[in-house]
Amino acid sequence: MSDARTSRARYLNAVATSLLLVTVTGGLAACRDEKKPTPPYPAVEWQGTAPNAAIEADPWVMAARKSLEAQAVAQNFTDFTLPQLVETTGLDLRIRLSRHPLNDVEQKRRPDIRPGPDPFLPMEVKPGPTAGTAEVRGCVVRWASETGDVPDELNATGVIFRMEHLEAGQLRISSVVTLPQQDCSAAKPPVALFAPAPEPSDITDAQDIVRAARADIDPPAMP
Repeated sequence: MSDARTSRARYLNAVATSLLLVTVTGGLAACRDEKKPTPPYPAVEWQGTAPNAAIEADPWVMAARKSLEAQAVAQNFTDFTLPQLVETTGLDLRIRLSRHPLNDVEQKRRPDIRPGPDPFLPMEVKPGPTAGTAEVRGCVVRWASETGDVPDELNATGVIFRMEHLEAGQLRISSVVTLPQQDCSAAKPPVALFAPAPEPSDITDAQDIVRAARADIDPPAMP
């Protein structure tokens, strides 16, 4: 009888331990899957006079600037599902942008951040190859870094933003083409900074990066 009681006690103890492990593991998994609260979207403050050239009134240029702003915020938050990004940036580009912090973490680096939208000087807007598309050409400064500091020198390079016009009315950057042959040596893209300034990233695990995903407004994938 004593042996039976001992065996039953051991069995009940083992069951209780197993249930505790399942509960703890499940709780940790739930915490891991829960998305971190998104910080407030920052303000954008122009350093000096805001850009006011005639080309700035072009809707395609305005859309390109909004996309550059959202791209920088998404990179700083490591969240590539932000509504502001989805509204202004195509799916393929969002996916490509989300790979940058993943690569940084894989290389044991802190993900880069940006002090503000990449400075951009638009130079030309022309229709794209198909209806509902356009190309915005200009000079852009890529200034992402681990610290998010404003560099002493702003070295611009040539770029074309390929734009798309969705049926719901959104204008978005769908892809980016670099133009190394374009002379941007004398270009002075206007500078804007985020307020508050972004803090260096504390992301060390790829699971904490919110990757881009298809949204309702994204056109269906080509067959």
